[in-house]
Amino acid sequence: MTFANQLTVARIVAVVPVMLALYVPFPGSRYAVLLVYVAAILTDYFDGVLARKKGEVTAFGKLMDSVADKALIVSLFFALVGEGLMGSWMAAIMVVREFAVTGLRMVALESGEVIAANRWGKAKMNAQSLAVFLLLLGYAGLGGEVMLQAGWWVMLVAVALTIFSGWSYLKDTPRILAATAGQDRDDSSASPDGPRRRPS
Repeated sequence: MTFANQLTVARIVAVVPVMLALYVPFPGSRYAVLLVYVAAILTDYFDGVLARKKGEVTAFGKLMDSVADKALIVSLFFALVGEGLMGSWMAAIMVVREFAVTGLRMVALESGEVIAANRWGKAKMNAQSLAVFLLLLGYAGLGGEVMLQAGWWVMLVAVALTIFSGWSYLKDTPRILAATAGQDRDDSSASPDGPRRRPS
């Protein structure tokens, strides 16, 4: 558990105070949501920088970095939809994409392959992060309607990037499934009892 990976895990933990501040209002709670969110997003930058600088890029870090991003962003999607700050259809498209790509990553792990975020996935994440930031600024009363409108349009761009980046991952599905099937055959052949029939 390197320091970079600890920062990644901290981003997942940040979901708890963000959700509490959103659903258990207290004086300054909207500012607290904004501050915790900004701190969490900064960990997304620094964990990658530290991992590369110290030569500590790990399979765990590659996988959990993506999971941490999704945990934070998707949680905020639900909250923003509940507050009427973004369309439910936007959240639905992006959440379905996240489940689909995460499922593909799990399948790829079966064949020993870790699918890291590509440039389109990173562009999608940057757009989502910026959109949420603008919406939270408006939610906190900083910039008012201008920020809310800007956040909505940036979120629309994020939806488009979500669809495109999703395809950039899912187009590799046949190759990954073939690799996984080959791994299953190898494991079956290596078994001392020979191939086993899987339960139906």
